[in-house]
Amino acid sequence: MPRLWVPVAVALTVVVLAVVGAVLMSRDSRPGPPLGAVLDGADRRALAAVPMRRGPGPPPADPAVDFTDPQVVARTYLAAARSATPDDRDLTRLRAAAYAAPRSPTASVGVVVLDPPPPGQVRTAGVTALDLVAAAEDDGRRGYRATVAIATGPPDGAASTTVTTAYVVLARQPDGRWLVVADASELDEGDV
Repeated sequence: MPRLWVPVAVALTVVVLAVVGAVLMSRDSRPGPPLGAVLDGADRRALAAVPMRRGPGPPPADPAVDFTDPQVVARTYLAAARSATPDDRDLTRLRAAAYAAPRSPTASVGVVVLDPPPPGQVRTAGVTALDLVAAAEDDGRRGYRATVAIATGPPDGAASTTVTTAYVVLARQPDGRWLVVADASELDEGDV
């Protein structure tokens, strides 16, 4: 009987060592916070990050916009949210706030301008395609994938154009208006 315990003990030891080795090898060997961690104030100061300041208040909504048409609202919102001037450097832009739901990040904080156009140039955006990708059963929310053409150049001159994708979610308000509640340039797998 004692001879049976020896192979069992050896097998158990091998299994335990394999599990410990797998756990140790799967750990992230890079120093610092895990990927996706948020930088706190001390981290931003160490990186000498420029603080974002709130830009000028939002302009009034265009009276020609039909807020009962979610596609019109999405197109108008994206054009305002993706356009920029050199004066937007280090500011949040609130030009699209009139088309965003109250208390949503876009309405209250605005869009952060990471790369404003150089002095003497402007950036204008226009939606070239808008596809419905999801809708709530009660039709109270709709999600769209938009193709946005962004032109950067002098106000009266030739511009270079890039094309990007944006995802927006609109919610029908109690008064029947559609307003943007979420805006993303990428769609994570968990968002679907």
